Amino acid sequence: MPPRAVIIDTNFLLIPFKFRIDILTELERLIDVHRQFVITSKTVKELENLAENAGKQGAGARLALKILDANKKGIEIVESNKPVDLWIEEYAEKHGAIVCTNDIELKKKLKDNGIKVVSLRGKTKIDYV
Repeated sequence: MPPRAVIIDTNFLLIPFKFRIDILTELERLIDVHRQFVITSKTVKELENLAENAGKQGAGARLALKILDANKKGIEIVESNKPVDLWIEEYAEKHGAIVCTNDIELKKKLKDNGIKVVSLRGKTKIDYV
């Protein structure tokens, strides 16, 4: 059986800096099936652009890029030219993926389409919503 795709959105990758939560360890705990973490190349580009900024947002993006680099064997980066949210919706529907995001509008769209969503809960943990 192929691994279950778990898509990680840009804003979700900023959680470790903002809330001191180890998202990959928590996702492994929460999603207790064979899984493959997936992000789009545009997510990496967004983080690289944010990382150029000073302040908290830049620092958060730099930490997210370090996490991706340290875990590159466990995270597949899929090339895409589509807007990130559209790519996430289409990829999740096609592959039956779980999506990790804090984007309110995206969460609603995904849930309305029957896609499982993981998000930050109460600033202390991540869980299905």
